[in-house]
Amino acid sequence: MPKMRFQTVIQRQPETIYQLLLDFSGYKAWLPASKIYGETALTSDYPVRVGTTYVDRGQSSVMYGEVVALEPAKSIVFHQITNSHPGSFFTNSMDITTRYTLKPVPEGTQVTRDLTLRARGLFFLLQGALIPAIRKENERIMAAMKSYLDARVS
Repeated sequence: MPKMRFQTVIQRQPETIYQLLLDFSGYKAWLPASKIYGETALTSDYPVRVGTTYVDRGQSSVMYGEVVALEPAKSIVFHQITNSHPGSFFTNSMDITTRYTLKPVPEGTQVTRDLTLRARGLFFLLQGALIPAIRKENERIMAAMKSYLDARVS
């Protein structure tokens, strides 16, 4: 079960970052599409809370997600899963848990994004090839968030 950690410091207070991460409809303002990520659509009603569901659509995958933990201005945990052939005899899935931790620091907020991956079936066999792309995508997400928020510091 591979684990990855990504960190950056953003010149904003934790509450601002927390709200940005919970504003699913606003992702398109700060997170451009990529080969892996296209858009996020809420499949539950606002307000976002534990149990809220959403879908991340990319060029080659669809991830079904849920908010599994919230600690206002401190942490958010998302769980996502993709199935390459739902209902097939063999389970081919990628299961991802993402935890954001927001820690105040003198320069603003240290944002930590911890990822835990569990691959099954074909995804398990391809894991070695998928991990570099997943790492690159997570680095892109963190850089986009930092760039967007730091550009709005007055």
